Amino acid sequence: MARKTDADDLQSWFNRDVVGIFKQHHALDSEGIFIGDGSYLFVPDNDKYEGSSRLLFDEHNHPVDGKNLSPQQRARCRWRRCYKLVSLIHTNRDGEFFLYAGVEVTSGKDHESPLLYRLVEQFVASHGKGIIKRLILDRAFLDGPAIGRCKQEWGIDVLIPAKSNLDVFQDVVGLATAGQLSFKPWARPALEVKVVPVHRPENIRNREAKRQQTLARRKAEAQVEEEKVETSKIWVRSEVAVVREVKTFSTCPVPLNVIVNREIYADGHPEYWVLLDTAPVADAAEGRQDYRLRTTIEERHRQLKCFSDLEAFTSRAFNLVVHQVVFVLLTYSLLQWFLLRIGRKELNPRTRTRTLELLRPAITVIVIYYQNHLAYLSPLQHQELVLTLGEMARKKILAKTRRLRRSLAQQLQHPRAP
Repeated sequence: MARKTDADDLQSWFNRDVVGIFKQHHALDSEGIFIGDGSYLFVPDNDKYEGSSRLLFDEHNHPVDGKNLSPQQRARCRWRRCYKLVSLIHTNRDGEFFLYAGVEVTSGKDHESPLLYRLVEQFVASHGKGIIKRLILDRAFLDGPAIGRCKQEWGIDVLIPAKSNLDVFQDVVGLATAGQLSFKPWARPALEVKVVPVHRPENIRNREAKRQQTLARRKAEAQVEEEKVETSKIWVRSEVAVVREVKTFSTCPVPLNVIVNREIYADGHPEYWVLLDTAPVADAAEGRQDYRLRTTIEERHRQLKCFSDLEAFTSRAFNLVVHQVVFVLLTYSLLQWFLLRIGRKELNPRTRTRTLELLRPAITVIVIYYQNHLAYLSPLQHQELVLTLGEMARKKILAKTRRLRRSLAQQLQHPRAP
C-alpha cells in the first residue's frame, strides 16, 4: 500500500491535512515564527535509488564543484549519493518546540530555494495568511523577487543573511569601516543554571564532582592552547549595528533593514557578516538573536538522522523513501506537541531514546480503593499487608486475585471489540 501511494500525494496530505489538524488544535504559536531549511539525506552509492543524485561533498558534507578545487582540497572530498529534504519548520522565540509544517523530498541536485518558496505559497493557500509572520532562512534561499513577494502578497517578514558579493553587503560594510555606523556590544544569552536536586544520591554527587574537575582541567588546557594560536584567530567580542530602509538589493522590490554584525579578534582586526530583514528593526541585537533559531535546526536534523532512522531507508523505491521521511517527521512533530501540552517542554531538545528514559515511571504504586477511601502503597507495603492478614482474609484476596488475572488475560487476547 505504501509503495502504491504517490510521493506527491503523500507530501500534499502532510502539508495540507496534517498541518490543518495542528492549526485546528491551536498548536501553531501566535508569533508565527517559521524556519526554512534544506538538508541532504545520504544513501548507499547504488544508482537503483530512484530519483537520487551523486554529488561531490567536502569533509563537512557540503556540496562542492570539483573543477575549482586544488588537488589537496579534492583529496578531502568524496562522492556521495543523496536526496534533498526541504522543510518548513514552526517554532517559537524560545525554541521550545519544532513542528514540521511543510515537507518536500527531491533529488539531491535540485536547488532548494524555489522548492521552499513553493512550500510557503502552498501553506498560505491551504491555511490562510497571518499564520506565518516571520520566516528565518539560510543564505541558500536568497532570492530578491521571492522575498519581496513574501512581504507584499502574504505579509511575511523574512530574515536572511546576505552574501558578501552583493552590493548591499559591500555598501553597509563600507559604512562600517568608514566609522559611519553606531555599534553596540552583543552577548550570547546566559545559559539557564540547572537546579541541583536536594536529595541527590552520594554516588551521583561524587560522579558530578569528578566531571567538574575534568571540565576545569580541560578548560585550563584549552586556555594554554589558545595562547599558542595566532592572535588573529582568537575571537574577543561581537558588536551589532543597523542600517534602515536600504534599497541597494536591486532585485528585491521592498526596502530592507540591514543588521551589520562585527566580530573583533585579539589582534584588533574585524570580520563582518550581514543580516537582511524586511521587518522594522528596533533593536539589532534582537534580530541577531532571532537568527540563532535557524542554527538549532542542524542539531534537530542530526538527532533525526542518528536516532529516528530518517536516513535508514530499507527500499530503493522513491515512494517508500518519501513515505519513511514523512512519517518519521510526523512522529517527531506529534511527540514535540505532546511534550509541550503535558508541560514537559524541557524534553523537546532531547533525543528520542533519552526522552523515553525520562518519561518512564520512576516508582511503582499500588492503589487500593474501598468505600470512597484510597490507599497508596509501595509493592513492599502491599506485600507486608497481605502477609499479615488472617487466614480467611488471605483466602478471599487469593480468590479475587485469580479471578482478576484470568479476566485480564482473556481481555489481552482480544483487545478490540468484535
